[in-house]
Amino acid sequence: MNILITGVTKGIGLALTKEFVRRGDRVFGVARTLSRLKDLEKKYSQSFIPLNYDISLEENIDKIFKYLEENSIKIDILINNAGIGALGKFQDISLADNQRVINLNILSLVNMAHKFLNYKKYDKFTGIINISSTGAFQVGGPYFATYYGTKSFVSSFTNSLITENPQTKEKDFRIMGVYPGPTSTEFVGMKDEKSFYIMDSQKVASIIIDDFFKGKDICIPGVFNKFLVILGKFIPRKLELKLLEKIQLKKIKKI
Repeated sequence: MNILITGVTKGIGLALTKEFVRRGDRVFGVARTLSRLKDLEKKYSQSFIPLNYDISLEENIDKIFKYLEENSIKIDILINNAGIGALGKFQDISLADNQRVINLNILSLVNMAHKFLNYKKYDKFTGIINISSTGAFQVGGPYFATYYGTKSFVSSFTNSLITENPQTKEKDFRIMGVYPGPTSTEFVGMKDEKSFYIMDSQKVASIIIDDFFKGKDICIPGVFNKFLVILGKFIPRKLELKLLEKIQLKKIKKI
């Protein structure tokens, strides 16, 4: 299978790349850091094709799909993984930085999905995996406001696509939303974080792939994360916000 993954050079994207290559699939990896892409290409040879593009720029997404079409490449799974966050008090973060979060986490994801769904060279796909966050189930994210807002959008957007594109006997097409909790990655605020509830990115990637091929449309990696999502439905809004505020302030102090 051919897998197109955005944000492949670190975190969950890198872990997914390793898992798919291990399965014998071919990964088309999108990222901005050329040196890391070259390292992956050297390591995995023909199993990894680097695509050095900044997908926050719409014209680069056009270039990716133009390359696929010109080379008659059928992509079986699109994984919208690339994402960033800006940690701090909303008004203290520059408008440009807040816009970068929105552009990558929302606009680029929507654009990638739209291009993929309209890529008519082949009329049958395996599907789309959109990476959101358990934050999408929470009432907000003080000191991480824009990031939490974008992940809520991704959740709503993905649920809509699932309903619009049901899996049928004629077309084996799947869309899945992924909601990871705290994961050991280079993501903002997570570096050097250590706790029993922080999951290994490779374990998260393995669960994502297993759930997708089981036909699930929602993936919440880890028992503890599933428990927290259920618990969150019963916590008063103001109390939940206070708890989340405490978590983010703790991260800020470490930066």
